[in-house]
Amino acid sequence: MNIALVFPESTFLIDPMVYPPLGLWYIAAHLEKFGHKTEFFDLSVDRLPRDGFFDQMWVSGTSAQMHSLRKLGRIVRDWKKTATVIGGPAAWVNPRGCQSLGFDLTVSGEADDPETVSQALRVARRRHSSMLVVGTRRAAPSLTPVRRWSHRYHAYLEDRNGVKHPTTTLFTSRGCPMACAFCESGRNGVIWDKYVRYEPIEMVESQLREIRDLGFSGAMFYDDILPLNKPRTLAILDVLKEVSLVWRCFIRTDVITKQGGFEYLREMADAGLVEVLAGVESADNQIKENIHKGTTIEQDTQVLDWCRELGIRFKASFILGLPGENWESMRRTRDWILHHRPDRADVNTLIPFPGTPITSHPECYDLFWTERIPEEFWYKGPRDESNAIVGTSSLEPHEIKSFRDELIKDLEREGIPY
Repeated sequence: MNIALVFPESTFLIDPMVYPPLGLWYIAAHLEKFGHKTEFFDLSVDRLPRDGFFDQMWVSGTSAQMHSLRKLGRIVRDWKKTATVIGGPAAWVNPRGCQSLGFDLTVSGEADDPETVSQALRVARRRHSSMLVVGTRRAAPSLTPVRRWSHRYHAYLEDRNGVKHPTTTLFTSRGCPMACAFCESGRNGVIWDKYVRYEPIEMVESQLREIRDLGFSGAMFYDDILPLNKPRTLAILDVLKEVSLVWRCFIRTDVITKQGGFEYLREMADAGLVEVLAGVESADNQIKENIHKGTTIEQDTQVLDWCRELGIRFKASFILGLPGENWESMRRTRDWILHHRPDRADVNTLIPFPGTPITSHPECYDLFWTERIPEEFWYKGPRDESNAIVGTSSLEPHEIKSFRDELIKDLEREGIPY
């Protein structure tokens, strides 16, 4: 069969063609192993194929793309020739909602598994609208993603000499043992689970070598916490040195401090690490405790200082309006950013996504919202178009938005990128 793999329009991103949707490319690997032909479409730049151009169309989207998925559903609802399948994080956390969109089949859960792909192919052929298949969790991915579409995306990492390297992405593990209340992929969320499943080092090496062979000299690891398993990370560092890539990853500062601190970071820097992203969330330890973050602002500060000493860019992510937020806690966050000056401060207001502990058990958190939150509300575009829709017992949503807007002005005056 000829199968179209479709990624919805990403209206919430300023530039949607930076990092590719690897989930669909993992699916492509299984479909092609079964003997099917695949073609990929990103609707941020491509037109949607017409009914009958392909035997099946598989769509994968996130909660933030629900607006685009609803538009797609209205189009394909009346298709007669092409069977349609919807999956991805949006269908994982809200399968019943996605079943009503108009696609023939909804796949909820981890879909890039041979048995799940085979079942979805078979069920989709029946063309019975609103069917549901639940994906199977495996010990680890069995295939690496198809990457022949990689050059459609344009990401860059800058090395310590200011040279920009064309960069693409990879996963080497799935799962997160942490319990952040705002996250759908931790041990209390819906996506993945508390058990981290690791790709064999041989598969990681294969991905890194393919990335290099495709002409990329930079890699962005999308693992929830790449440095979590230190012996495995050290083995990956050996491969990175051999293939000579600069790279970026997500970290937790408690993991770094407990796994060797400065020396662990230095080993990663020696293997090409040039940038990290850490979820600081708040500079108030009580707020961190309220969301079960598991890190302290003291750990964040220490790791930032180590990164600065080693020449690793430290990008820090913050969320205003977390459970228990008040004026004093927001001021602590602002003062920490302005004093310690991370290389970038990504400041957002809280959006309770489906599948997170906050939305599953709102009664456990000091938060309120007055109306149903649409999944597609989140918007990372012009700052003056981004709102706050959640409040706490101490703050109204408009007060959180006002503080965030003033903080952005502070960052601009101080020359801190955001």
